[in-house]
Amino acid sequence: MDMLDTLRRTGGLSALTVRLGFLPAQAAAAAEALAPCLIAGYGRSLRRLGEEAFTVQLESLGGEEMAQAVLLPGPIHPSVGDAALRLAFGSSENVDRVESAVQANVTLDPPCHRDVLRLLAMLLGGYLLARADRADFGHKDGLSLLLSRGAADEWLDATLGPEDE
Repeated sequence: MDMLDTLRRTGGLSALTVRLGFLPAQAAAAAEALAPCLIAGYGRSLRRLGEEAFTVQLESLGGEEMAQAVLLPGPIHPSVGDAALRLAFGSSENVDRVESAVQANVTLDPPCHRDVLRLLAMLLGGYLLARADRADFGHKDGLSLLLSRGAADEWLDATLGPEDE
């Protein structure tokens, strides 16, 4: 499953455009650059916690309603996005490290890396949980996208250190 395509189809890119004051191309570029990092982070969390605990954690953050909060008009409390980022990256310190590394590699105008990361973490977390019971990922639990490692995982390993096995 292509998360960028999912963001397009569900209105996630449009929501980023509106919420961040980006042009559509800027929102797409930001999502394309940062979504793989978040997927890799959520994958680390899934492998560390196990499937059941991971989905319980996503549910405790608001589950599918995290994505709804971004997609629908109205205020969003940064604390929800920050909690989703901590779930993905393990701690506030790791979130700071990822943000610093992202700033060094991804240019955003205006520079609002943390805001983009928060909103994407909420969108992706909500989408992942919504699909957790479906076979959309080609896996019974719907989370197989998180189980395969790729270039973003290697980048995250370089930024945060390798995963504990």
